[in-house]
Formats: sequence, structure tokens, C-alpha cells
Amino acid sequence: MRNLKIKLSVCVFASLMLATSCSDTFLEEKKDYNNLTTIDVYSDPSQAKAVYAYIHKLALETYRMPLHGADPIMRHAQSAGGNQWVFTEELAESGFYDSRYTGANTKQSKAGNHIANPPYWNDPRNNTKNYNNPGRKTLYPVVALINNFIQEIDASRYLYNNNTFWDNLKGQAIFLRAWIYFDAVRMYGGFPYYTTESDLPADDDQSPRMPIQDCIDKVCADFQLAADLLPTKWQNAEDYGRFTSVAALGMISRARLFMASPLFNASWDNTGSKRWQQALDASVAALEAADAAGYGTSVTDINSWDKAFYAYNNTFNPEAIIPILMSNDPISSGVFNKWEAYIRPGVVAQSTGGGKVAPQEILMAFPMKDGKPATVANGYDDDKFYRNRDPRFYRTFCFSGCQWPNPEKTRVWLYAWKFADAASNRYRYSDGSQGDGGFVKKGRAIVWKMSDPTVAAGSESTASTDIMEYRYGELLLNVAECYAAKGDAGNCLKYLGKIRQRVGIPSANNYGLGAISDRYALIRAVLNERLVELAYEGKRSWDMRRWLLFEGGAGFDPRIGGGFNDATYAYDPDGAWGTGWKIYDGKDGRPNYTKADNVLTRLGLDRWCGKKHTSKVMGYDIENIHAIEPGTSYDHPLKDNAVLNAVPAITREMSEGDRNAAFDKLEAAFNQLGIKTYDPLQVEEMGMKYALDCGTKTTDQNFRFAWRGWYYIYPIHYDMYDSQKGNSWLEQTAGWMIRNGNPAGDNVEEQDGTYYYCFPE
Repeated sequence: MRNLKIKLSVCVFASLMLATSCSDTFLEEKKDYNNLTTIDVYSDPSQAKAVYAYIHKLALETYRMPLHGADPIMRHAQSAGGNQWVFTEELAESGFYDSRYTGANTKQSKAGNHIANPPYWNDPRNNTKNYNNPGRKTLYPVVALINNFIQEIDASRYLYNNNTFWDNLKGQAIFLRAWIYFDAVRMYGGFPYYTTESDLPADDDQSPRMPIQDCIDKVCADFQLAADLLPTKWQNAEDYGRFTSVAALGMISRARLFMASPLFNASWDNTGSKRWQQALDASVAALEAADAAGYGTSVTDINSWDKAFYAYNNTFNPEAIIPILMSNDPISSGVFNKWEAYIRPGVVAQSTGGGKVAPQEILMAFPMKDGKPATVANGYDDDKFYRNRDPRFYRTFCFSGCQWPNPEKTRVWLYAWKFADAASNRYRYSDGSQGDGGFVKKGRAIVWKMSDPTVAAGSESTASTDIMEYRYGELLLNVAECYAAKGDAGNCLKYLGKIRQRVGIPSANNYGLGAISDRYALIRAVLNERLVELAYEGKRSWDMRRWLLFEGGAGFDPRIGGGFNDATYAYDPDGAWGTGWKIYDGKDGRPNYTKADNVLTRLGLDRWCGKKHTSKVMGYDIENIHAIEPGTSYDHPLKDNAVLNAVPAITREMSEGDRNAAFDKLEAAFNQLGIKTYDPLQVEEMGMKYALDCGTKTTDQNFRFAWRGWYYIYPIHYDMYDSQKGNSWLEQTAGWMIRNGNPAGDNVEEQDGTYYYCFPE
């Protein structure tokens, strides 16, 4: 939060020296910490707010919450969370080759080797008990600070006679505690839930891991407490960005949706599921509160949908349920949104990067302009993949002829050409990347969604564009999903129609959705709409997890069923599917899902496991050599070509008529110049070296994404069971090993974790 960070630097560090409270012996020094919460602090509203600002900053930045995939990570510091993209259809990244997902056995079930040192109530990085070090990104020290802060608020109200002020501050703290717990639960499973009533454990505490349902219930109870204490909107501009009651209700919706989904709910396929009803009730309540407070009013067409991502910096954004404010203010040391640096190709940023390629899988998820699926029967032409698409397509993807919406109005051309030099390099690419490697893993479109047109070249890493971590569109989709799961086709299609109506898809044929009545088809439609509407907003990986979209819950193990080759990484994905550990194992009320009957087969979806991203490229006169010597990284053979430059710039905001006229001229230019669509796998000289999710090595070319069933919920690190830690009582997550090792041979049953997270209602 921009305003909070400024107050933090001038009020807290200067006068309170709060940073000194975060020592390795925090619990033992709790009396010293209380010395910081003096009458002087809590009798001054600005100082009391500064204490919260410190805790908020600690949670959001030091603890890096929300973990592994939420927007503050995705676009604030991509290096911390970028691997989440590669689990989905959205992007093909080099991190996709991580050995955890190749099918190799090296990190199959070793506890702690999937995510190093996950935060828990001890810190596994040293040999002593450690409940108390926020700087080590552990969970409970931050919770301790929050709980102590809440206690001090209630004890200090008499010092400043304004209950609304104290209620608002307390509500923010409770909200933050609930968010931290929810983030941890959806990643690691159940935790002991310590509040101000239960405080934190003693050194010899052996509190068991709570069942998932109990954890989610407590999370939702906390969010409800926060909602009761917070305003629907803040009246003072300087408070914008703080949590609100609408945000708290929205988080209950999100948490209940997780609890109802197949990841945690063995009864997900029951239309009478009480968890789906809870999720529906929570989602409708959040939406009604948002509507009453004036949220959701700004998006009325595709242009306002687009501008919602960048046009409201530091001011109330009706689309933003939870905004994360960025700042380049030197007082706050800068809290930058690095999204522009992440997505801008070299020709725009004047660098050697190539932007972020959109694989064929995400391009095909977007429907046609009338809302129907992108199929040949519905008018889709693969050579003209950009024609007649959903309005959001043109705000999400940049392709040849597009003009990047930066102040310099840079044109982008995406095509390959043959090149030859002393090193016998074969190809170059026109996006600004250099060398033969610059053409590796390229495609016909790159991402430009959420690009801020006010960010000038050279400022990509220091942008102050605010981030929508949670927005109104997600609430609409939450309601639609609950109705789909309950088999209520009329209401499901009604809310999907609201999403499409906002971006200008025609209302004919129910906004292109048709008359779906089958419950599984409804769920499938919602999941695809979430993929399209929330593309690149850090949400798809969570949808993939909670719906088990990697392997459907049936298991996937290349070593057991796929004949995995350790030397080449080749395996049979169809044989691997249905083997290995799975969360649906027929025990304790869980179904026994198989390759023939699982979440995916019921929904009519294909597995993501055992797949690669795919893409095609545009090529210019690909049979002949064009041996130019680039003067800059963004030169290409047709840079000064009159035919190409005569094509009107394709902008994000242009009308459909102008866009189609530009497409006509673009295609005429392509025909005249010999620019065609190619599949690298079908061109002998290109081959797998240039294809997505491939490369020059045999192991890269044989790579197929392998997500094991135990990856859905990560383990407790094996160091936690070290004899010096004294945690032998602590349950390990099912599917993982307590010791630092793999099962002997392929013996899945040897995995000795006993904490299950998926049960029937």
C-alpha cells in the first residue's frame, strides 16, 4: 500500500525501531516487544497505523504473501513466482524443464525437495527450535505480530476515543491474518490456527495439523470478523488500497470455492453438496455487497475493461476488489510493478528480449467474436487466427502489425527469416531478440494484456501501475461456477452472460454459450471463461490445482506406467496416466478414480500431464537467406519495406471495422511478401529445436509435463523431523516421505505421509 509504506518509513523506523523486534528469540523476548507498544504509540492514530503498516509490509514482501502465484508475486517480482505460469496453458517458459516435472525420479517424493523450506511454524534452516523469525519467511512469527497488535488495539482504545478508527485498524489486521492462513492452507494443507484467544504455542507445543474443513471455516470466520469491522469503501483518498468489507466477503467466496472444489472435496460431484451451497451463498453475498457499494460499474465495454488494468492508479477503481498499490515514490524506496519489463519485446523495450509467447493452447481458448468456440465449423481460420475473435483477444495478445501501446507507439512484427553467418546460425526473429537462439520457442502472438500505455521505454522495471489482485469479474465467475456445480444451468449461463456482456459479445444465442444443460458442460464452460477473462492475472494455476486439471486425480507417474528413460526422458504419457499416488484412493470415503473415470473424464477434458505447449510461427521467404547485419537488436529484413509499413497500425482500442480493414491490408502484404504460417515441427531445418517446450538437447525435445498427484499439496520439509527439532509427532502430507528419500524402486505404498486433505462432506 503506497500510503502505508510512506508512513512506515517516516514514523516507524525513525521513532519505534520495530525492526529490532524480529530476533531469533522472539517468544522469549515478548516482554521486550511489548515495550514497543507504548502509550505514546497507541495514543497517536498515525503511529498506530504505522505499526500495522510495518506488519502489512512484512507479510506482503518479507513473507512473500500471497505465495506462489498471486498478482503481487506475478507482476511485482516475477522471479519469485514465474514458474507458476508454466503449469498452465498461458505461457511456455524455460522453467518448464525443471526436473520436478520431467518424469525423472530425482525429486519424486522427497519431502522438501519440491519447494525448498516451505514456511511452517518452525524454520528448517537451522538446528534449533525456531518459532519466531519473520525474516526467515516462516508463518507464525507474522501471525504473532498480528495477534499482539490486535490485543494492543483492544487494550488501548481508551487512549484515543474513536472506536471506528480502532475497528477499522483491527479489521485490517484480522483480514491480513486470514489471508496468510488461507494462502498457506491452499498450498500446504492444514495448520494449527492461532488467534488472539489461543495465542501461539510454547516450545513444547504439539498441536496437530487441523483438517482442511476446520481451517477453511476459521479462515472464513476471520474474514467475516474483518467484514464486520471494515467499511465498504474508504472515504479518504489517502486510505485507498486498504482492505474493505467487500474484499473480506470476496475472500470468503474464494476460500469457500476452494473448499468445494475436487482438491479438497471428495463430494464435489454431488449437486446437493453443502460445500457448493456454502460457496454459492458466500459468493452471492459478496457480489451483492460489491454492487451496493458501487463496484463493477466502470466496465461497460471492451475499452473500459482494458482501461480497468491501468487507468485508476492510486484512485478508486470500481473493478478492483483488492488493489495492490505500486509506487515509485523515493520516500517509500519504490514498490514497483515490473510487468512491463516482463512482457515487452525487445523491439519495444529496445533490448534483446522477445516478450512472452502465447502458446496455441491459450489462443484457442478464446472464442470467436460471437462467443462460440474457435472451431472451423464456427468460422475459425488457422492461417488468420486473429480474425473475428472475442473482443478480449485483441486486448490480451499482440501479433504482427500491432502497435504497442507505449508512448513511443512502436510497431511489432513477429516473423522468422533464414540467416547465415560464420557460425552457421539458421534463423533470426523480428521481435528484437538476437542470434539463432532468439528464434527458439517463438510463436505468432505475445502477451500485452495489462500493458500500461503511460510507461515509457526504459521505465519498464520501475512502473507504478497498480495491480488488481481480486476484481469484480472474478466474483461474477465465482457465482457462475457455483451454479454450474449445482446443475443450475439458467443461473450459471446468466452470470457467464454478464461477463460476456461487459466486453461486448453479442447477446444472440445466449452470448454464444448456447443452451447448455449438462452439468459437466456447464463446469467446463465456466473453467474456460475463467481462463479467458482472468488470463495472465495469476489465477489459472490455482484453478488447475483445485479442479485437478493436471491428471484428474487418477495419478500420473512416468516411471511406473510410462517406461521413463533416464537417459533421454522419453516416456509413454498414456501409460503413465492412472498410475502412481493419487488423492482419490477409495479410502475414508474418497472415490477410487482411474484413468477411465476421474474428474477430467467426467468433465470431458483432456489431461495436461504428458503434454507440451505448441505454437506456430510466421515466416518470411523462409527458403532463402537474408543475411543482414543488424545495426540494433530490433532490425529485421522488412524494417523499411514500403508494403509492410503501409499496413495500418493495429491498436488495442481501434474499432472492429478499422481492425478488419487493417487485417485486409495485412493479409495482402503477407501474400505479396511471402509471409506464411509454419509449424516448426513440419519444416525440416527447423524441427524440435525451435518448437515450444523443446530445445537442442534430446532430453528437452522429449520433455512432456509430468505433474504427480502429491504435488497438489506440498509437504512438510524433512528437516522438520530432524531429531534436534523434536517434531516426530507432526503428520507428513500424504503422498510424501518423512525422510529425505524416494520410495524403494517404484513402491508408491512406501510413501509414509498420513495427513490427507481430501475427504467427503
